[in-house]
Amino acid sequence: MSDMDKLSDLRNQIDEIDIQLHDLLMKRTEVVQAIGAQKGDAVRNLSAGREAQVLRRMVERHQGALPKSAIVRFWREIFASAAQLEGGISVAVHAPENDNRFYDLSREHFGMETPISSRQTVMSVLREVTDGQASVGVLPLPQGEANPWWLSLAQGEGATKTRIVARLPFFNAGGSDGTEAVIVASNAQQKTGNDRSYVVVESSEPLSRSTLIDLLEKSNLNPLNILIHTPDSSVCLQLIEVDDYVAPGDERLAQLTDLSDKRITHAWTIGGYAVPLTDA
Repeated sequence: MSDMDKLSDLRNQIDEIDIQLHDLLMKRTEVVQAIGAQKGDAVRNLSAGREAQVLRRMVERHQGALPKSAIVRFWREIFASAAQLEGGISVAVHAPENDNRFYDLSREHFGMETPISSRQTVMSVLREVTDGQASVGVLPLPQGEANPWWLSLAQGEGATKTRIVARLPFFNAGGSDGTEAVIVASNAQQKTGNDRSYVVVESSEPLSRSTLIDLLEKSNLNPLNILIHTPDSSVCLQLIEVDDYVAPGDERLAQLTDLSDKRITHAWTIGGYAVPLTDA
């Protein structure tokens, strides 16, 4: 067989594989539509946890020269298209003037088919999610500034349905600019088996970091980061990133208040995220 014949044979193999891939994508679409029909008029929420589990499985089993980042991007487009078929999601993104980092991060995550709108303030994003004008919002990582946006979620159990449900980027490839964000939505964080959660601790007096860490560890909660906000002398709010899935009403939260001799008056979760993948 000549070199030209060998090249022609290889190209024919590629054509056959492409047809098989296309057939499977069309079949997958039919299944997605069947799922949508089963849901009927039920609220279609972002399935961030389910998507994280699928991507972890694909990256773990992946072999060969094709970069893992390409696998992740391919499936993210599939997820985005499927979401539109099931009723669609819309995204509101915090994008200050002349700063497109969060918008670009969102487009990378949600694909080319998802409607994404930019908002200059974090409160505009939160309002749109809370009011149902947007399915999800993309905001900067929680920080400890004078008036942090996470206070809008830290109003007590049941005060708002808006929760942190994911972290971006989910796949940290080499060469990124380091921009990170969280996704908020009016649905619960999904447990995936490798998760982190945000817990708000309310106390009547400021607690030292060492005291908080000791109480958290005794309650089987492993703190990764602590942000302290004291709006006035009568209340102190601590946002604690915990290395575990913490469900609403988790018994460890009640244990935390008990161990503090009532210095902690209340503890609750405002969501969390599946731990992102890395290129390692």
